[in-house]
Order: sequence, then structure tokens, then C-alpha cells
Amino acid sequence: MSPRVTVVYHSRGGAMRALAEAAAEGAASFGARVRLRRVADEAAPEAARSWPEAVASPDDVLWADGLVLATPTYFGNVSSPFKRFLESASALWEEAPLADRVVTGMTCATSREGGREATLLTLYQTAYRWGCWALGTEPGDPLFQGVGANPYGLSFTSGPDGRAGEPELTAAWTLGRRLADASARARTDAGAAPAGLGHSRVTVVHCAEDEPIRLLAQECAAGARELGARVRLRPVAGPGVPAESGLPGRTGGAPPAAPVTPQDVAWADAVVFGAPVRSGAVAAPLLGFLQALEPAAGPGPLAGKPAGGFVNAARSHSGGEPALLTLHQVLQHSGALVVPSGGAGPPVSPAGALPTADALAAARQQGRRIALAGDRLRRRTVPGGPRG
Repeated sequence: MSPRVTVVYHSRGGAMRALAEAAAEGAASFGARVRLRRVADEAAPEAARSWPEAVASPDDVLWADGLVLATPTYFGNVSSPFKRFLESASALWEEAPLADRVVTGMTCATSREGGREATLLTLYQTAYRWGCWALGTEPGDPLFQGVGANPYGLSFTSGPDGRAGEPELTAAWTLGRRLADASARARTDAGAAPAGLGHSRVTVVHCAEDEPIRLLAQECAAGARELGARVRLRPVAGPGVPAESGLPGRTGGAPPAAPVTPQDVAWADAVVFGAPVRSGAVAAPLLGFLQALEPAAGPGPLAGKPAGGFVNAARSHSGGEPALLTLHQVLQHSGALVVPSGGAGPPVSPAGALPTADALAAARQQGRRIALAGDRLRRRTVPGGPRG
């Protein structure tokens, strides 16, 4: 069944509208049913207010399997009309029906360092709260390399005339098509019972020297196994990894689990990463492993795969949320589709304390969710032709 894609844009000078039209055409070329919508803007020039597209509404978000969100950058953030549109979906978020849609972003600014990356990351923070998957650009693709190589989405510096050039339009067309492809696979059997995932492969990478993280990782792996996925539970190599790191609790006497390698990531259809928070960021051993996965050229072992993460903080405001968001950014640099946990926030376990029952249940649910994502994304769809 054809995926449904909604492209929502805000534009005053025409550049973002041109990108949105190109992305809509790219999605349609894949066979998607497409809605092109503009956000309401009473302060826009009369020409912009007379554009024929209907004004976007929460129903357009609910209808879609995939969303292209296109906004100009103002002071390192989305435009205020676009922010009002995002906030209009608050009622949908409260009812939680937006999970597992695929979202990508596009933006432009009039200056080279105008905050375009920050704008795209702000868009994805909203998408994570909705439970959506975040799709960036493809690492190493010469097309995106030629328009700035932004891993988070399409961005460019608009010229004095406020127009997008042919390279940017081609990139937008390609991103819309890629979004449609991911949306088609993400919605496969979305309404069916979660069964038959025996061929889905999940790797759970974690800092095993931290006992709360180790226990959360085991629950995450158990959740994936519940759906029949094959799972590799792998600690990050480093000092302090206990001998019983592959088993629940401090049982002692067990052989050490094999430390994770890039081959474990390449083997998997989906990957989850877990680490404690140190100084507002994920612990250095995990960050070092992730940085080694970022490809110098071409796709790496995470490219095109769903990936997510979990962290554990010592207290409520010790950097858990920014650490998790930073982890998502690193995953996008490696070409992964970020699948958020969908929970309220990172677990908090004071020093020496074990995770709560709610935290363990959330980790198990994250394992189930990443297994489903891996099963859907590994399937291949039949694309249409190239841009004419």
C-alpha cells in the first residue's frame, strides 16, 4: 500500500516553498500519496498568502506515515509561525497516536553560520516527543555533500534573491523520495500483531561497568527477544567491566561477555546504545566507540538502520536529557534513523541504586520497539525512477 507523506512548509520569499514542492515531487515519484501544506502566517507578504496550498492542520500530521518539515531559520531556531503549527499538534501528542512516523527536516538561512543545524535539531526534538523516527541525509552521498553535507537534513544558504538553486532542489527531491521509502517500510504490517521477527537482528551496546545501565541493557535485550529477534548483548571494551557483564545481577563466576566490535553493528538490523551520564554527556567509552563508526567516506555500519539509546543519570537535572539528545546527533552523523524511546525521559538512579521497575519496563519496551523497527526497515520496497 502506498505510503502517505505530508510536506509542511513556511515560506515568505519562496525558497522554502520551492524546496517543499521538490520534496513532494520526490515522494510522489516513489508512489506516495502526498499532501503539500503551508503554515498560517498573517505577517507574510500578500504573494505568499495567496499561494494555493491549503493551510496545514493537525489532521495532516495524523494522516501521514512520513513528514517533511520545512522552515526557514530565524536566530538559530524555527520560525514563529512554524512553531505555532508544531504546538497545534499538542492534543495529538497527549493521545500518543503519532509514534513510528518518519520525519525529516529542511531549512535555509541568509548567512553561512545562521544556526541551520540548531533549527533541524529543534525540529527533531519535537519529533522525538511525538515518538517519530528522525531521518537525516545519507552519509557520503555526493548529492548532499555538494549542498553542505549536513547530516541532520537539507540546509543551504539562500542567495540575495531568496531562491533555491538546482542542486538544492535536486537534493530536496531526493530527500522526499528517501522519506517516502523509509515511510513505506516503517508502516509495513503496522497494524498486525508483532510476530514473525525471527530473522530480525538487534545489537544492544552498553557500558557494562555501570550496573544500572547493565540491567537496563539486559531488559532491552529481553524485550527484543520477546518478539523473536536474535540479539547480541555487547559491552563496550574498557576497564571495570565485570566478569558477569553478560548475566543479570552480580552472580559471579560467569565468563566475560565479548566486547562489542563494529562487526556486531554491521550484523544488526537495529542497534541500541546505553551509557551512564558523565558531565552532561554519555560516558567516554561509548562515545569513543560511536565516533569510530562514523564513516570517513561512504556508508558506515549504521547507515540506513534504526538506532536508539538510553542513558542513566545520577539525579533529575544532571544532564540526562541533553546527553540523550547528543547521542541521537551522533547516530545521525553515522546515517542511522533515530528511533526514540518514546518515554518521558532518562531513568534516574542515584549512585549505588538499581533502576526502578518503571525504568526496567521502559527499557524492555524500547527493545521491543527497536526490534519492530529493525524488522520493518530491513525490508526493501520497489522505488520509482529518477528525477526528470
